[in-house]
Amino acid sequence: MLGQLASVGEGAIGKLAQNPVTHRALEGAMQVKERVEKLVNGLESLEQRMTAVEQRLDALEKPKRRATTTKSTTAAKTTA
Repeated sequence: MLGQLASVGEGAIGKLAQNPVTHRALEGAMQVKERVEKLVNGLESLEQRMTAVEQRLDALEKPKRRATTTKSTTAAKTTA
């Protein structure tokens, strides 16, 4: 019984593969899949670049913050 179901399933898949409409639909689905993969890879690349820019920005901002706090405490000491 399972063998008969398997052969019927294989026959149905074979008929679908031979159908030109089904064939075009599968080709279209594969093209969409490839485009989505390219898009995801592009987004991953942008995310990596953005992370690098954020790290560089953080590195540039940190010395300014320290210098500002040092100046304010120095100014407060001289006033007192």
